Amino acid sequence: MSLCCNAHAQTFSSRVNRTDVPEGETFLLTVELSGAKSSNTPDFSVLNKDFTVYSVSNSFRTNIINGNVSQAQQWNLVLMPNKTGKLEIPTISLDKYQTKPLFINAGAISQTSNPSDGTNTSKPRFKIEADIDNKNPFVQQQINYTLTLYDTGGLQGEAPIFLADNEEDWIVKSLGSPQISTKNINGQNYREIKFYYALFPQKSGALKVPEVRFNGYYLTKDNRRDPFADFWGEDAFFSGFRMTDVFATRNPVVLTAKSIDINVRPAPTDIGSSWWLPAEEVHLYSEFVPQKPNFKVGEAVTRNIYVQATGVIDSQLPELKFKDIKGIKQYPEKPRLDMNIENGKIVAMEQITNVYIPSQSGRHQLPEINIPWFNVKTQSIETATLPAMEIVVAEGETSANTSSPVVTSNTSTPEPSATVIEETNITPKQELHLYIWLIGSFVAGIMLCALLMFGWNQLQKSKPNYQKQVVSAAKSKDLRLVRDALLSWGSERFPSQKILSLQDIDTALNDKEFRCELDKLTEALYAQNDAEWNEFSFIKIFNKICKQKRKSRSLAEPLPKLYK
Repeated sequence: MSLCCNAHAQTFSSRVNRTDVPEGETFLLTVELSGAKSSNTPDFSVLNKDFTVYSVSNSFRTNIINGNVSQAQQWNLVLMPNKTGKLEIPTISLDKYQTKPLFINAGAISQTSNPSDGTNTSKPRFKIEADIDNKNPFVQQQINYTLTLYDTGGLQGEAPIFLADNEEDWIVKSLGSPQISTKNINGQNYREIKFYYALFPQKSGALKVPEVRFNGYYLTKDNRRDPFADFWGEDAFFSGFRMTDVFATRNPVVLTAKSIDINVRPAPTDIGSSWWLPAEEVHLYSEFVPQKPNFKVGEAVTRNIYVQATGVIDSQLPELKFKDIKGIKQYPEKPRLDMNIENGKIVAMEQITNVYIPSQSGRHQLPEINIPWFNVKTQSIETATLPAMEIVVAEGETSANTSSPVVTSNTSTPEPSATVIEETNITPKQELHLYIWLIGSFVAGIMLCALLMFGWNQLQKSKPNYQKQVVSAAKSKDLRLVRDALLSWGSERFPSQKILSLQDIDTALNDKEFRCELDKLTEALYAQNDAEWNEFSFIKIFNKICKQKRKSRSLAEPLPKLYK
């Protein structure tokens, strides 16, 4: 049987799947060339004026009716209106063909009924709303922003995006994961998705809270592409496999929450030159490590100081300044910043570790620390205070200057006396036993010495080389590791002394050149900023110290005379 091909009229037409398009939703434009073929693509650039083109796909269709063959070529475009009102889909050209213009109504449509079954495609399936809790904040004060999406079913997408005209005007922080619930409005069930943000205006005056855009999509079943559509039907069991999603069409959705006008008040003029910190609460407290330290000359004591503020971000926290203390050196480290979310508010935390090394004994006072801040609730200036503290510094534990006792004797030297020689008769058998005993003692002595020498060598091999550890730590510029290795080295070099700090090593060595290197190491170790430290100079002088002959006693105390 043969098929005959009859000539058909050549047409080029366009159609839409709906003429009423809710704001933020898409529609389908189908352009079809029938009765002819073309290797070109229609000119779709004319759509860019009023529409966003999300996708373009093409297909071919062949129909055979009563032996008559007809072919058609289709282009399917997913479009979204860029503005509201009555919009024209202009004439589209392909070769010598042209379509007729079409019109759609785009814009906000009544939200009272939003069917999710897709039977009435002219009414919106989705909605977006935005709200803030304060339209007249102070500069840098936290504003709580709530973005709500209403979904009749199937909405998917990414996190909303803030579209600020000037990004430097705003700091935006998310307040956690969105909250999802179900809500009934006029008999229609909605999925309500709430996003919470903290916004911080960075300048005063008239500002606009940025508009927020949600880019998403929803799926619609495409029976033309789903070969199992008729087979599965509406069977709830098989629908759980979501096979239709594989053949579904993604329909883009763009929802926009409009900007909100606010008036941002400047910082009050009566705060002077102090740090501007608009917060709901500010707390200042500290702790020692360990909690009840013993202050001693030359020994370091660590104190952690905390600043906690509610309603500000970490970058707004002030940098603490520590007053000089006579007789005590201070080495504050770089602040550690952190942020948490508590009861829908940003809580910023700052931790400053300050190391105190007393150089004088006696009573000293750690000065109080003050942080002025602006209470946004009472709109008044307040001060968070860490009270002053009196400490007592004891003398440092110095090396025990113990000396070996002088050998003296209260008894007179006995006069030499005549040697009395007694003749003893030794039998040959006794003499043999004596020789055997002497030989055995000699062999045992040799074995004991060999054993002691072997044990000593093994002990030396297993013994840590603290000198190498100090040099290795210095080359890597790990200052804390250098300090720890030095303490181990000092404990080994001066076993009769108590080495607990770098000051103890300085006291034990009593070397001016190395004392200078220890001071530089201490300053770099506890400096707030990155201090320069010359590891090569340190290693050179340290190796020089290690080559010096060990002195078992203090230079101030000579060895006692053993003989008169």
